[in-house]
Amino acid sequence: MTNVEWKPFSARHTEEGMANFTRLNEGVPEWLRESLWRWLSARLHRYVKETVSRGFKIAGHHTPSTEKIRRAERVARVSAEWQGNGRTDDDRKRGLGALRAILYKNDEAFLTVVDLELSELNLDSPECDLLERVLEESSSAWRVGKVVDRPGLVARIDRTVQVAAEGAELLDARAGRLLADAWKCAFSMNRDPSSSYRYAVRAVEAAAAPVLSPRDSIPTLGKMISALRDKPEKWNFSFKVDSAVDPKVVLLSMLQMLWTNEYTRHVDPDINAPLHVSQKEAESAVVLALTLVNWFASGAISAA
Repeated sequence: MTNVEWKPFSARHTEEGMANFTRLNEGVPEWLRESLWRWLSARLHRYVKETVSRGFKIAGHHTPSTEKIRRAERVARVSAEWQGNGRTDDDRKRGLGALRAILYKNDEAFLTVVDLELSELNLDSPECDLLERVLEESSSAWRVGKVVDRPGLVARIDRTVQVAAEGAELLDARAGRLLADAWKCAFSMNRDPSSSYRYAVRAVEAAAAPVLSPRDSIPTLGKMISALRDKPEKWNFSFKVDSAVDPKVVLLSMLQMLWTNEYTRHVDPDINAPLHVSQKEAESAVVLALTLVNWFASGAISAA
């Protein structure tokens, strides 16, 4: 394993060299390709037990899996142009080679198949650790993370933020689940910014409702904002007022910012208005929701 403190000569001596070394790389850069394929190829094999053929004993061995090759084609929406039936070891190897050739030409398909195979592992699997090391040493924009309850490729962001997001469910099961869905739609391979923003708002509603609207059968963030704005003295906040800022005003502003910027929940009469939130807006909403959910679920905000 590479020493995390080590940097190549060029990175140690020039700012440009450091920037090039640490810059995150989208897709599958050429220096990652072979290492990533080695990891994936092992997952695309199956074990064949010891058999006897024509009087000869054939020891147990690993061979490419026809089903996994075909599944990779289906899920990644690519064709390896392999027309074999996979009945012999040589034929299966040709199929695997054909898949490799097509994935090397299509970064998105390559990462999709890696993500698929990763999702079938356990979070504490050594194979997850191996893949994370390969991605990290390559300065990949992707890392091994938690997508809902399974391992998956997620955008490489601050590790502390990711751990906090993955642990949100421990504070509030319902809000945590919604936040996990928001996280998946914002940072996983299967991105959907508008859905991510919607889940982020719902996560905050789930965490804040028992505090701000405990008797409301249909609580919405909009109604909670109004309640807090009208009578802020009804709630306590673990932060105390100082000479520069009122913590409850900051809280109200954060809730308002999250609520009003989900502009796609209504159709704007302006034909030039965007129909969907952007990826950056979704990512910002999830990180904002993470803070708010933790405040409400941990008891930092409570009834007076």
